[in-house]
Amino acid sequence: MADGAANGSSSAQDSHPSWEMTHKVFDEELRAAGAAIRTVACSGDAVLTGSSRPVVKVWRMAEGKLAEAGRLKRGAVGSSCVEASADGNTVAVCADDGSIVLWDLRDPEHHVGELEASVPTAWKAAFLPGGRHLVSGGTSGALCFWDLRMNRLESEIAADGAGASSSDFLRTKKGEEVDVKRRRKDLGRPSRDGNHSEADKSSPIYSLAASRDGRLLGCGRASGGISVLRLETREWVGDVQAHLADSSAPVRALSFDHGSRLLLSGGDDSHVCMVDAAGWARQSSAASRGRPQLERFPAHKGWVTSVSACPDPLRPVVVTTSSDAGVKLWDYRTRSLICSYQDHTDCVFASAFAPVDGRFFVTAGADAMLGLYVAKHD
Repeated sequence: MADGAANGSSSAQDSHPSWEMTHKVFDEELRAAGAAIRTVACSGDAVLTGSSRPVVKVWRMAEGKLAEAGRLKRGAVGSSCVEASADGNTVAVCADDGSIVLWDLRDPEHHVGELEASVPTAWKAAFLPGGRHLVSGGTSGALCFWDLRMNRLESEIAADGAGASSSDFLRTKKGEEVDVKRRRKDLGRPSRDGNHSEADKSSPIYSLAASRDGRLLGCGRASGGISVLRLETREWVGDVQAHLADSSAPVRALSFDHGSRLLLSGGDDSHVCMVDAAGWARQSSAASRGRPQLERFPAHKGWVTSVSACPDPLRPVVVTTSSDAGVKLWDYRTRSLICSYQDHTDCVFASAFAPVDGRFFVTAGADAMLGLYVAKHD
């Protein structure tokens, strides 16, 4: 199904909602330097892009086109992640030096805060529902929870469930030794689902996604595993090996469906996986909690670099992008391909739907192109 016709089957197009490419725009500065757009996020009618340059660009959508409308400048390094809060105003930027800078799009000339993070814990970030907290993760495999009202670290949760205070975290940043043995003393014991080792659970975090209902957080790991955390108690539900390869298949992309039930992932094995995360979390205890319901299907010829589920409950679709330069639209209920787009000329790194209604989505990649796809009217 993943290698179907360029525009999907006619029956699929007739029975599913679809989006069509309406505009493409190049970041000419990046294009001239041979640099990529690494990351993209949507906030209302604004689209934000990050790259290896020390600036996040703000693009505005008007009359079906995108035009650069502003820049968020801070520091001297690029960004690995750009995220927008649900209120459409607050933006978090994970910089390559490990800092997390906060901006308000209503006053883009000045940043409104900076979180004292580090590279091992701030490669990726996600706003939690309500917009008052942010979670970040990176090469350490741990999660950091940030209080955005105070702009400070609230807690750190290790992959084995051990917690650390903000003072522990600051000591780590200063190079002082923390009790790593306490967190890793059970390296050889079975994992929470009994299927892979503790070392897998502590592997680097490549992707994060929070469910819309605020109950669950998904973590995609370098090992190909997916970890699910219960946000209310900040306790791990479990881990499952979702993506497989001869060596490893990092989970580069995660997205919850609108109903906060399914967690969709994309990895270097060219597949998309769907985990019934909500059903898994509802199981009464760790002792009775088995493997979650998991389905896999081939999606691309290269790495799956992003997975974005449409926020409109009437449109059960997901966009995937890949290192094969493809963009695909899927019905995740039936795992059927709706449409395949070939507008990029190089690896597509990122995608994002318009919040709330999903009336458009954008893609960005190594060709420094930003693509705009608008939903067709029924």
